[in-house]
Amino acid sequence: MLTNLFLTASQAWAMAPSPGGEGGTQQGGGAQLFIIMGGFILIFYFLLIRPQKKQQKERQLMLDNIKKGDRIQTSGGLLGVVTGVDQRELTVRIAPEVRVKLAKGAVVAVLKSEESPAPIETSTQK
Repeated sequence: MLTNLFLTASQAWAMAPSPGGEGGTQQGGGAQLFIIMGGFILIFYFLLIRPQKKQQKERQLMLDNIKKGDRIQTSGGLLGVVTGVDQRELTVRIAPEVRVKLAKGAVVAVLKSEESPAPIETSTQK
């Protein structure tokens, strides 16, 4: 019954007189629909898909360039120095005499290399 009501209402709307005074169905609405849908697809591409792909490429480049001696931060919050690099795993020193193995995907950031520490400024006032 509800389906009949819906069909009846849609048929009545399609047969209603247009503002121009002619009765019948509207022509050419399909092209406008495709243009609007195409616009939405472009908006989604430029606002969502493209930036996400760029971010994924940057992350993969960061993970591929991790080398021995780099300081890293993991997704769990651990900070450590890379002591070994494999295809998918890293060996990280998190404390003196404490080394752990973790997946490369757990790395959030490469902070700075241990070989070139930041200079420590000391102020000597007399």
